[in-house]
Amino acid sequence: MSQSLSPEEITTLREFKRDLFNLYWEKFGVFYIHVMPHPKLEIGKRGLINAEKESGIVLVFGDKAVKVLDSQPDYLFAELQFGSAWEPTIIPWDAVFRIYDKYQNSASQLRFLQLDSGLDVAAGKDPAKPKEKQEHSKLDYSEEGNVIRVDFGGKKQE
Repeated sequence: MSQSLSPEEITTLREFKRDLFNLYWEKFGVFYIHVMPHPKLEIGKRGLINAEKESGIVLVFGDKAVKVLDSQPDYLFAELQFGSAWEPTIIPWDAVFRIYDKYQNSASQLRFLQLDSGLDVAAGKDPAKPKEKQEHSKLDYSEEGNVIRVDFGGKKQE
């Protein structure tokens, strides 16, 4: 997994994740996406909190959990419900790590790219806003060299 991907491989991986998402959206009532931290991941005002900043976040997709959905070649835009609040969410396909259904009959683990690959077609644009009011997402590459280590073991007894 340490081998870097070519631009063609990155594009193919993004297309595969997008197609897989669309398949889950069509075939499963409720499913989950594990998204890893990424410079272009935006979760409204909420953002990533506590341990999510290192291990990512699992997002629920279903007819009651999603208000708006727009799948683009390099990212997914959705308005997702967090408690009683709806948050505009931009999920780069590069950040998608796992997709699985409610009962885990179907689960896919994918390669995620932590850093911006520079291949974005429409990076940082919010499709829910009119074109003249779209904001560019903040590009902060100060943590490019960091490596995320995830402990998938059980809870530790302290």
